[in-house]
Amino acid sequence: MIDPPRRLRRAILLNDLPLVKRIVTNNPLYLRNPDFSDCSNTSLHLAARHGFVSIAEFLIEAGHEDEIVSRNNDWETPLMLAAIAGKEEMGVLLAKRFPECVGWQSKVGLDALMLSCKSGAGTLHLIPTLLNLHPPILTSSDKDGNTALHHASAAGELKALRMLLQYGANPLIPNSSFWTPVHYSATPAAEAYFKTLIIEFEKAKAEGARLKSERERQRNAGVRLVTSEEGMQGIQNVHSGGSGESRHRARDEAATAGLPAPGMEWSPVERRRAMTPTENRNAGWGFLEGARPRAGSGG
Repeated sequence: MIDPPRRLRRAILLNDLPLVKRIVTNNPLYLRNPDFSDCSNTSLHLAARHGFVSIAEFLIEAGHEDEIVSRNNDWETPLMLAAIAGKEEMGVLLAKRFPECVGWQSKVGLDALMLSCKSGAGTLHLIPTLLNLHPPILTSSDKDGNTALHHASAAGELKALRMLLQYGANPLIPNSSFWTPVHYSATPAAEAYFKTLIIEFEKAKAEGARLKSERERQRNAGVRLVTSEEGMQGIQNVHSGGSGESRHRARDEAATAGLPAPGMEWSPVERRRAMTPTENRNAGWGFLEGARPRAGSGG
């Protein structure tokens, strides 16, 4: 007669869900069932390592992780074993069910993201899931100071490497030995690809910063397009001696935009205000007859 713990482990390895249910129902005390000959891996560790999603779901619903998330003798969670084995669907399931353990590390400081990048099997769903559930994991490091980007580079996992860069990983961060992820490139071709990616992302970052600065400059310029007759009438009132309230409002708006107020002299070192499309001599915007125009240099 085989004892229940061994029968349960065999049923899990056979991916026999009905048998697992029957054994657990009849022997609820053996639900977690740590295997001391196998680093104290629990039932969920075993199911996670082999990617048996239906069995893992049953074990979780039966209360396998109700007290605390399982960890073996190496401090590895079922999520870590799924990442090591490249079982992406299992990894996503465990990460979403137990998000508090996403950032946990093993004895050597490896977390689920580093292990996923090393296996290269999580680029479709698992790596994005881990980063969205726990963003700080992107910059975490192991005991040697290696980040997930170091591990992806050393393993030659180019898809994982590109994905980490897209999420903002620093390609120039050194580890404890002052080596960057580029130094750990698996092959010369991988190193060339890595450097090309860095250049691309730096260009994109610079372009994004330029566009942001340009939008901010345009917002601060206070430019308004006047399209209604009422608005045109208001502008004519300001320049033709309209009400004092209109003049004050125009002065306030100019001050807010960082421009000289209406009627004030322009500084010689400042650029002249551009003519609007509606400005012309016939509308009374030219110099007064007989008046001497001011020099462009401000002299």
